Amino acid sequence: MIHRRTLSREMGLTTGAVLLVLVAIALVVLFIRLLGDVARGELANEAVFAYLGFSLLYFLPVLMSIALFAGVLMTFARMWRDSEMVIWFNAGVSLTQWLRPVLAFAAPLTFVTLLLTLAINPWVQAKKNDYRDEIKSRNDSGLVVPGMFAESGEGARVYYVDSLNPLTGVVRNVFMQSRLDGELGLVVARQGEYTQLEDGSRYLVFQDGRRYEGRPGQLDYRQIEFRRYWMRMDPATPGKRDLNYRQLPLGQLIDDTSPRGRSELLWRISLPLSTLVLAALAIPLGFVNARARRSYGFLIALLMYFVYYNFMSLSQAWVAQARLDFWDALLLPHTVMLVVTAIWFALRNRVRPPRWRLA
Repeated sequence: MIHRRTLSREMGLTTGAVLLVLVAIALVVLFIRLLGDVARGELANEAVFAYLGFSLLYFLPVLMSIALFAGVLMTFARMWRDSEMVIWFNAGVSLTQWLRPVLAFAAPLTFVTLLLTLAINPWVQAKKNDYRDEIKSRNDSGLVVPGMFAESGEGARVYYVDSLNPLTGVVRNVFMQSRLDGELGLVVARQGEYTQLEDGSRYLVFQDGRRYEGRPGQLDYRQIEFRRYWMRMDPATPGKRDLNYRQLPLGQLIDDTSPRGRSELLWRISLPLSTLVLAALAIPLGFVNARARRSYGFLIALLMYFVYYNFMSLSQAWVAQARLDFWDALLLPHTVMLVVTAIWFALRNRVRPPRWRLA
């Protein structure tokens, strides 16, 4: 009982610390990627933090699996280095007896991972697509970045503003290029703003500027000076999207017997199962030679994780290509890793060295 409480407390602290580091790294990487999308005009400014939350929730099950694996591995490595495992062995606690507290600790995290993959993440992906369509149907003000060219309307308009007042939405020194029926239009104005009328229609209002109209390659351009110029902003209509299996609810995914549907269901089930298997595998991989003060277990653990993860991805691809049955793909990777785990336990539990070493 004492070793269970001590182990659970240390694994909890280590796993939490690793998870925080992984989440911080993921946030930085995702934020930089989203900023690149904003700079290219592919994403509105107001959607950055929403997309950041959507993306983090999608990758959270994988991060939790890695954090649990690393937390158990680092805890047992520390116990081997400090010779605590030798003391527990002398007290009659074998290596296999650590399975119960480790799996008990991993069960709640596995349940959270299962809940995320089966229910929460599909809902998040659906909300992400709805939010994307909502952003596209709005006006183009979210795409305007001071000092940078922004493209919207599938290339129909290109904007450039010198400055933007975030409180009033008024932009200064505006340049806009638009194409309509083969004609090119250029608008240069002192300032501009978005206005919505009572009927819900939206307009981009330019003040004190000029507009040039004409066809590229011809010399009959028209120049118009204006004090106020109203341009109708028609809301974008989202095109027809292909069926996204990542956002299908569990009930619909179970009823879907297509190869892509089976592969998505396979991934949602395989990831939580791999969390438990990796937690058990981390026990023997945490072995450290107390005299040498070094271990190759971390390198082997890293290799094991990548092999396991790629094996699951390969099985999912084979199911999507109808080259492997669903149940075979579900059992094969986990069965192989369970056998590998049993072999590692047998190697660490043996009392006598192999015969070829005695010779």
